[in-house]
Amino acid sequence: MYFLQFFPIPLIISLAILIHVTWRNRKRGWKALCGIILFGLYILAVIGVIFFPISIPLNWPDNLSWEETLNNLNKTNLSPLYFLTITHRPFSLRWLLVDFGLNAILTIPFGFGLGYFYRPKWLELIFWAILTGLTFEGIQLFVKLVLGTFYHTVDINDVILNALGVIIGFGIFLIIQRVFRKRKKNETIKPVKKQD
Repeated sequence: MYFLQFFPIPLIISLAILIHVTWRNRKRGWKALCGIILFGLYILAVIGVIFFPISIPLNWPDNLSWEETLNNLNKTNLSPLYFLTITHRPFSLRWLLVDFGLNAILTIPFGFGLGYFYRPKWLELIFWAILTGLTFEGIQLFVKLVLGTFYHTVDINDVILNALGVIIGFGIFLIIQRVFRKRKKNETIKPVKKQD
């Protein structure tokens, strides 16, 4: 079994893409550049955590078969709010709560960045939230089927929690934006001095 790590090749390629995007937006001002760099580093961290390491069988692609493909598809949970892991892990309820939290927290910065860079309407936000979760789980399922090996568990509940994290992140952005606008408005309103 060969394990493809995020470092060095995938990381170097990802950093090269981030540098290219930053360079193309160099005229947008230092605030925008800082936002792009921070958001890009967050995306790199997410890629490293979610998709790597990737285990590649030494006998790939000879290990692929319809039986193995169907077996991997059967391990995919497409039932919302169904948690098979409760009956298969010690202290599984605690593990489940931690898993819930991590899946939601993972995409909160994405929702915040979505508000900062794109300012979507609510229907667009829901679309992006669902698309984010589907992309994460879809890529994992694709890798699992192509390599025919054990990979991350593909679960519809992770899609829901990732989408929820995006919405929470966007909500945090709106709250912070409102606070800053209110503070700026209060600073621009000068008190009128009373004349004797």
